[in-house]
Amino acid sequence: MDEFEKMMAEFDEWAEDLKEQLKASSRIEPSKLNAFVSIIEELVQIKHEYADKLTQLRTSAEEKIVRHAYSKGGIVIHRGYYCPSPVWDLVVGGMKRGKLFKKKIPKLGEYSYEYGFDQDEKLLRVKRANEFEGEIPENTFDEEYLIYVGNVEYGLQFNYSGGLDAVSRCTYENGKLMKYEQCYCGMEEFADLHYEEYRYEGDMLSEVDFFYNITPRVGLYEENRLNVEYDEEGNIVRIIINEIVDGEFKPTFVTHVKPPKK
Repeated sequence: MDEFEKMMAEFDEWAEDLKEQLKASSRIEPSKLNAFVSIIEELVQIKHEYADKLTQLRTSAEEKIVRHAYSKGGIVIHRGYYCPSPVWDLVVGGMKRGKLFKKKIPKLGEYSYEYGFDQDEKLLRVKRANEFEGEIPENTFDEEYLIYVGNVEYGLQFNYSGGLDAVSRCTYENGKLMKYEQCYCGMEEFADLHYEEYRYEGDMLSEVDFFYNITPRVGLYEENRLNVEYDEEGNIVRIIINEIVDGEFKPTFVTHVKPPKK
C-alpha cells in the first residue's frame, strides 16, 4: 500500500466514524442525503456527456455571442456578478459579486470576468480571468458554457487546462428561479453539492431552503432556512437565517443588506 492509498484508507475510516456520529445526532436525514446523492449522479452524468466537447461548445458560443460585459471581483462566487443564487453572497461571509464595468471596455488584467450574450440577452459564456501567479500560465481563462433546455439552464465549468470541473443546474418556472444546484465533480469520488430551493409570495422571493457542504462521502450536509424581507421599494434589506434546533427551524442570525445606491 503506497502513501496515497494509506491516506485514503485513513480518510475512509474517519468518514465512517463521522457518519455514525452524525446519524446518532439526528441532524442528518437519510432521505435528504439520498436525494442529494441522486442529484450529484445526474450532474456527473451531464459532465460525462460534455467533458470532451469544449471545442464544440466554444465554437457554438462564439457564433452566437453579440455582446460582451465585464466585471471586477467576485472570483470566489460562482459566475461572479451573474451568480445564479439571489442570496449566496448575502449570507456567506466574504462572498462578493463584484461590479460591472458600465461604460469602459477594460483591458486584459483589469477585469475578473468576461460575459458573452446572444441577441436575446441570454448568457452563453463566462470567462474567468486568471488572476493568480505561479504554475497557472498568464492570460488564461476558466470557461463556463451555458446550455438551455426548456426551463432548465445548465452551466459547464471548464478549468484553464480544459478539464470539466463543475456542473450547475438552474430550474425555472414562469420565469422564476425555483432551484439552483452546483456540483464540483472534477474528482468524482469527492463530488459535493450546493443546493438552494426557493419559494415566493407573488413575485417576491420569500423563503429559501439553503443546503451547503453536501458531501455524500462523509454523509454530511448543512442546512439553513432563509426568510427574506424587503423595504417599501422592493429591495432586500434583511435575511433571517434559521437553523435546526431540537428538530425545528429557529432564527439564529439576521443579515442586514444595504439597499442599492440610487
